[in-house]
Amino acid sequence: METGRAFIPGGRESSQRTYETANSKRTIMWEWIASNHQVMGVLANIAMLLVWIAYLQVFVSSYRRQKRPSILINRGAGSGLEARCLISNMSAEVIYIETLIATVETTEGRWSCPVTELLEGRSDLKLATRQGPLQTGHFVDIGSFQRLIEPVLQRRAGLRGAITSDDLESLVAFEIKVIAVHGSEDLLAGATRRFDLIRSQGQLLLKGHAVGTQQIRSRRKRERLLNDVKVDL
Repeated sequence: METGRAFIPGGRESSQRTYETANSKRTIMWEWIASNHQVMGVLANIAMLLVWIAYLQVFVSSYRRQKRPSILINRGAGSGLEARCLISNMSAEVIYIETLIATVETTEGRWSCPVTELLEGRSDLKLATRQGPLQTGHFVDIGSFQRLIEPVLQRRAGLRGAITSDDLESLVAFEIKVIAVHGSEDLLAGATRRFDLIRSQGQLLLKGHAVGTQQIRSRRKRERLLNDVKVDL
């Protein structure tokens, strides 16, 4: 018995029509591209320009983040008033510590004063001032928190002697502001951190009000730092 492939009427004609239709669509597409190549070129250039603008914006933002000052204020060697106040320079460039402003908050109010100078009448600058350059990646110990708080309380009360434990009972919080010159920038750089004073088992303990140091970034606030420096002149 002889077998063969089934014959489908109109099969070749259908395939031919499909091929001609596809070929016609390709021809139309190429004709459209040829007649609109200038418009497509302009659109491609615009798309490339947008990509480069986005890339430039990312690059500039990254560069500005690397160049902007970063000053950290931390507590070290304890948690009481005898703990040390440490200032670290995490900027990409050297900073010069210009002024330190201490603010004490008590149950009666809030007072501030510069604490840049340590001791008057000393010939050794390292013992007489907290001013000076601070290399990138380095830190400086500006003294104990009690030594930073005492000048503010003395100025508030008009005292000249040492602060007693009774004078510390009304303490609520302590804040230190660092004002520095950063690289070749015209504006001053600054950072501030607040420490809450907590009473535990008859002792005053320092606890950071926030996790990190608050950097003074805005142009308006950085311009105001000059007023703090003038107070310290």
